[in-house]
Amino acid sequence: MTPVIWLLGLSGSGKTTLGSLVRLFLEGQGVETEFIDEDHFCRRAGLDGIAPGERITAINALRDQALQHHAQGRVCVVAATTPYSGMRQKNRENLPLYHEVWVRCSLQTLVNRDTRGLYAMAGQAHVPGLSGLTDRFDEPLHADHIIDTDRHDLAESYLILRNLALEALSMARRWNRLSHGLPAAVLPPTPARERCIAL
Repeated sequence: MTPVIWLLGLSGSGKTTLGSLVRLFLEGQGVETEFIDEDHFCRRAGLDGIAPGERITAINALRDQALQHHAQGRVCVVAATTPYSGMRQKNRENLPLYHEVWVRCSLQTLVNRDTRGLYAMAGQAHVPGLSGLTDRFDEPLHADHIIDTDRHDLAESYLILRNLALEALSMARRWNRLSHGLPAAVLPPTPARERCIAL
């Protein structure tokens, strides 16, 4: 069983860059890894609607894709805004060995940074549905890890995520050893399931 590392946060916080880097690291360690970027996935699947219901549908499809990679024995790294708390709860309920990482950056820093010009356009009502500005972003109350990218530079943020990924792999290997040979009825809950039960 392999972990799913789910990076969430506002647009421009660094999710995609960090996810790409940690995928390269894991593959360099010989770990079969799949990286799913929300924007690329949704464009390819025709799921780029901005209404709340459309965003939920897109995350449901992304979660299913992550499950497929997990079932095939790959570590899956996902970078997706995941703005609503209900989306995250469904992740916990459905993704074994789920690790939620909030890539946190203040809105003011993102507006100042605005590398893609999205926040400037949203301020002029040209980008409806931008999480944190023209659509809500529920604060992640139960994130397993937080990386503050307005306090840490890219190298520091990457090292934090790399260590989290190694920890997730170690946890998965311990669970696999513990559960080896046990019938399904007596298998211990995965770490993600234990956290879900505790919430």
